[in-house]
Amino acid sequence: MNLTSQIIRIGRRMAVYIPKDIAERLGLEEGDRMVLQLVNGRLVLTPIKPPRVQEAWGEVSMKEVEEVGEELTRKTVKRE
Repeated sequence: MNLTSQIIRIGRRMAVYIPKDIAERLGLEEGDRMVLQLVNGRLVLTPIKPPRVQEAWGEVSMKEVEEVGEELTRKTVKRE
């Protein structure tokens, strides 16, 4: 486990700024969301990264799309 610690200060309106090198190592970008927890008197920040499209939906080939489309068409034609 690679531990990194830096001293930072609390800014206006209680803002806490994540040092650039740490943000880069975590792949954080402006607008990203994080979970803030208070655990045994410590603040724990955990990044929330939305799944990438490939991870959320997987990959589908055109052949699979056509097969599903044809199956739906057959079912629709049978009902009429």
